[in-house]
Amino acid sequence: MNKRQLIKDEYDILRTGGCSKSGAIEILADRHNIGHETCSRYLRKDNRKKRKKETIVGIIGDTHLPYELDGYMDFCKSTFDAEGVNKVIHIGDLFDNHALSFHDSEPALKGAKGEYIDALERLEPWKETFPEMIHVNGNHDAIPARQLNKLGLDPSIYLRPVKEVYDFPVGWKTVDEIEIDGVLYHHGHTSCGVNGFRNDAKNRMQNTVSGHAHGNLGVSWTACHHRAVWGMAVGCGIDNSKMAFAYGKHFKNKPIVGCGIVRGGKDPRTYAMDLGEA
Repeated sequence: MNKRQLIKDEYDILRTGGCSKSGAIEILADRHNIGHETCSRYLRKDNRKKRKKETIVGIIGDTHLPYELDGYMDFCKSTFDAEGVNKVIHIGDLFDNHALSFHDSEPALKGAKGEYIDALERLEPWKETFPEMIHVNGNHDAIPARQLNKLGLDPSIYLRPVKEVYDFPVGWKTVDEIEIDGVLYHHGHTSCGVNGFRNDAKNRMQNTVSGHAHGNLGVSWTACHHRAVWGMAVGCGIDNSKMAFAYGKHFKNKPIVGCGIVRGGKDPRTYAMDLGEA
């Protein structure tokens, strides 16, 4: 039994026996050769709640495996380590599924099986680097299920869960969206366009983090008369030189490689990768 608990137990006995509070403290202070203030501090009931460990969320942008940018994973890892991240979220489109797209596929690229094998291989270092991660389901991740729906087949019957298809680690889980410290994390189906992430937060009046729009990176605030909310766009982690992204060759806005961090649900920050590091 530690000293603090011993003094508390003896104090209870003295008080039960009719001793006054001040008298009991004086007796215990003399008995244990400590000052009266120290004795009082030992006896003081700690009604304060234990401080909850601050959640520091690190957000990985769209990677579209197997077409992610070399060096992006290490960039995320080093940024998260420097900022003390203790929870990691992949914001969606972990996989590209280019060969299964609803749009025309590039004929020079591999078919569905070859792309799957490459994605599975590219996923291995991500599993090792981030053994615990929340994967938000993106529109590209859902392409196989969407194709089955188009054919009138129930994906829950005819398609294995993504965690089985790609052998996710035990510490990984897939969600459609998740709320942490009042912040909504979702892929960004409702946050398209250059101002999409700002408008998404404004329309919900909730702090919101999204991916999906590869050319958006940053934090934008909106305020009404009684509160302010922010929207965060985390950019992406794709290699824009890959043929899978040839559709964007003539787009005015190009992808921005980056990631995000939200500290305690209140401090949103984004980080752009220096492409000289790639």
